[in-house]
Amino acid sequence: MSQQYPEYVSRRLAQARALLQADDYSQMEAAALCFEVLADFPDLDEASELVLQAFSDPWLIRDNRKAIGRHVDEWDDRPWQQRRRLALSFRYTSRWEGQHQQYDASLDLDDAMPADVRDMLDEGRTQLLQDYLLGQSQGSEMAWPIFLEAFKRTAKPEATMLWVGHLYADQGYFAEAVDVLEMLLAQFPNSQDGRRLWAEIRWWRNYQNRIPWIPPRTSSHGRRYRQMMAQVDPKFAAAPDEVDTPFEHIPPNPEKLPDGFALPSPVQAELKARVDAVLAALPEDEGWETAVDWSYLDKLESGDIDSSQFPEWAQYLLLEIDDPQQELFLKQYLLSYLSNPPLFDDGDEKEDHFPAE
Repeated sequence: MSQQYPEYVSRRLAQARALLQADDYSQMEAAALCFEVLADFPDLDEASELVLQAFSDPWLIRDNRKAIGRHVDEWDDRPWQQRRRLALSFRYTSRWEGQHQQYDASLDLDDAMPADVRDMLDEGRTQLLQDYLLGQSQGSEMAWPIFLEAFKRTAKPEATMLWVGHLYADQGYFAEAVDVLEMLLAQFPNSQDGRRLWAEIRWWRNYQNRIPWIPPRTSSHGRRYRQMMAQVDPKFAAAPDEVDTPFEHIPPNPEKLPDGFALPSPVQAELKARVDAVLAALPEDEGWETAVDWSYLDKLESGDIDSSQFPEWAQYLLLEIDDPQQELFLKQYLLSYLSNPPLFDDGDEKEDHFPAE
């Protein structure tokens, strides 16, 4: 490496490896050092793989699964919920500070928003949230042209593009975030904040299907969600179409958009259907070794839960429960918990964990 890269690259990667060997909770700081290197040398695979190694710590995997599970069940396989998992993961792990130029990522998003296009940016964010929170794809479709128009009208294009690029990543739209930040770097090639953020989000765009604590992407488009909801919610089982009705898109507020600005026509439904068909035909994520045994999700969906395979302490817990519904919930929780990677190497004190099949 010394013959190809400056000396500081080897030094920072060595610092990152040392952090990963330490006993303290320093995986994100190690990843941040790698992103600093990737900002200067984006194709350095060693740095990219070291980030993935940092994110593969068993304790970090458990903590992030628990944190994300408070917002999205792992069995919820609707595509927009997968994006929410990625967005939450980015927020939990990012150490980008954004303090070199006019943008300060330590501020609230509203405080960092350039004032001269505040209404446009706020409306674009509102549209994007309809997709992020509700799965209404027309919202993200409307947000993009609003943001592009804001770039043209602001007196602070660098800060505006940084704000929008960070917003897209914060909502899990990594490809769009990279596109915005590459626009920024084309106009402001010396932007330190933009290049550092671009390097991190580019990594997320390229590695989003290998994040250890996120279930593999599926092509079922909500089949597992509907099956599980029918098990846990009698109302859903009785009338799934009534309970799971899609949300209507709320059009942009014209009062927050400048005079003379016209939004493009929505994408035709026929084209959307064709795109959805192509996406549904894509193979599910395969080929990566995962630290988590995600096969437990198939067991949940099918109801094929063999409690005799649980460790002894878990079987005793189940014996204490008389209510069938509570017993089902506990079995589901145990399957999830026991699918985690072991916390100790062979030879160390071990916890009970779900046996490999």
